[in-house]
Amino acid sequence: MNVTLEQARALDALARHGTFAAAAGALRKGHTAVLYALRTLEEQTELTLLDRRGYRTRLTPAGERVLEHCRKLLAAERELEAACAEIRSGWEPTLRIVFDGVFPAEPLLRIVKELRAEGAGTRFHVSAEFLAGVEAAFAREEADLMVSVIPPTLPGLRTYRLPELKAVLVAHRSHPLAKRRGVLKDEELAEHLLLTVHGSDPRLQLSTASLETRSTVHLNDFAAKKVAIMEGLGYGWLPEHLVTRELRRGELKALKLARGSTHAFQPQLHHRTGVKPGRAARRVVQVLTGVEP
Repeated sequence: MNVTLEQARALDALARHGTFAAAAGALRKGHTAVLYALRTLEEQTELTLLDRRGYRTRLTPAGERVLEHCRKLLAAERELEAACAEIRSGWEPTLRIVFDGVFPAEPLLRIVKELRAEGAGTRFHVSAEFLAGVEAAFAREEADLMVSVIPPTLPGLRTYRLPELKAVLVAHRSHPLAKRRGVLKDEELAEHLLLTVHGSDPRLQLSTASLETRSTVHLNDFAAKKVAIMEGLGYGWLPEHLVTRELRRGELKALKLARGSTHAFQPQLHHRTGVKPGRAARRVVQVLTGVEP
């Protein structure tokens, strides 16, 4: 079976306008062209699609069923035309963004929402990874943009600095470490579980790095880590933007260390220098960095 768009248009026009002449006029085709398209459609489907017995030609039940599928073909054609028009206007078909989970997702999702509201037909794929896993996913998925907090090893990247992020070493107020006064020593910390996300990376230079070989629990993401800390399972670093409310309420306590209870991350945005960013990618870079790529 080789149903064409011309046949689908002819059946749709006849159903909408009621007569061959009116259908031909709507399609700006000759009367005989519409008759031919419908006759060959019946031959290819091996079905009687039209009831020609009355004053007006009507669709048979089989014709109504075939019409449903013909209209799906026509809808797919319109979607294809729209997608091609969007691509010609500069909107890339897809935009893949991989970011480190310590970076807040809200700014990225806000940009995606704005672009969708402006009519961008780009399909967005936004995923969170952690530490070295960000670069691995960027390479594996051939992503377009990457937000990392450790320097990437891939060559040929253009890099933009993003505003500094902070993490706070915290424990629930009921945790023994939160109840101790004064500066905590490594021996005191080592008595309790240190919670991490997929383990840390020495390039982060965390003040708790030496403790990770002792009592450590690795979790999948910061949401799970926060839940574990709130349950009093252990202590660990959480992004400041995730714990502001709990610190203000006193539900979480910042642990005092000689090296400080906060750690600064320097996130960076990257894209490949050999690939010109599309319209959506340029917008993301511009909003996050204030720089036109």
